[in-house]
Amino acid sequence: MNKLIVVLGATGGQGGSVVDSFLQAPGWKVRGLTRNASSEKATALKAKGVEMVQGNTDDQTSLEAAFQGAHAIFAFTDYYDYFFELGPERSMARETAQGSNIARAAATIPTLERFVWSTLPNTQLFTEGQAIVPHFQGKANVDVYIKEHLPELYAKTTFTIFTIFGANVVLYDIFRPLYLPSAQKWIQFYPAPPQAPYPSVGDHRINSGIFVRSIVENPPTPGTYVECNVETITLESYLAAWGRASGLSPQNGSTMVVQISAEQYCALWPLMGEEQASQWRFFQFLRDNQLDIHKVEGFPVIQAQDLMSEEARKSLVLTEESLRRMDWSSFKK
Repeated sequence: MNKLIVVLGATGGQGGSVVDSFLQAPGWKVRGLTRNASSEKATALKAKGVEMVQGNTDDQTSLEAAFQGAHAIFAFTDYYDYFFELGPERSMARETAQGSNIARAAATIPTLERFVWSTLPNTQLFTEGQAIVPHFQGKANVDVYIKEHLPELYAKTTFTIFTIFGANVVLYDIFRPLYLPSAQKWIQFYPAPPQAPYPSVGDHRINSGIFVRSIVENPPTPGTYVECNVETITLESYLAAWGRASGLSPQNGSTMVVQISAEQYCALWPLMGEEQASQWRFFQFLRDNQLDIHKVEGFPVIQAQDLMSEEARKSLVLTEESLRRMDWSSFKK
């Protein structure tokens, strides 16, 4: 008898990747959760054999119905779905509330064997409140809730930390390279040095599913944090890879990351700038205090690639290749 995985956000890039991966997995059937089960994308998934159901992460009852019979659940929340309307504080609170709804609903499912929750580091805990990143913390609060209030679910939970999506350069305008004619270079502004580490998940539209399938089929000890990362490069090497992959700036030295202050960054992009600056402040706090979040007591972290077969590792799409697969026709000098 086939097992059932329920995938939240099934019509999106990350959830859709998990759906595609499990459609190819022997012994599994897939149920996709979406806010509109009649949408064009949902209809296309139905044609592939996915059972599509409607659910709302603001409504625990709808989630309980959607999760019935599940053996595995892949769950995540999208902070940026409401960030530009609500701002950081209210978005963080809403994301925590949504994640808690998901967790409570999952805890009611007697057939459940594995709950895979996509989270990010607990910046409140690791920095003692000195460098909080709202789009990290909204998710991390759910980890704490599961540990403290849902022990039976915690015994089935794997926490996944997906690193930076290679596609962010097209998903958010703040990352879009700018052409500077007088210098004949494509540039990006960051409140961080060009050599700052850039951990990359590569192509999230493909790699997310490879990671999650490996975790479900080869689960680590419950409560483990699994970092889903294909490579760690730097800000400047990422931009250079973009230049080559897009064909817009393939020559050595034709791209440049320009470091500016957090204040200047926030002045350029008042809302998103502050959100992103908080992330780089957190990374700098870790470096300044010689903290390694992979070695914090009570937060066991392993690498997703350590759970994978050699075949699965070879199928991961690296950052530059993920950029090469995108449409850059809207980018003009």
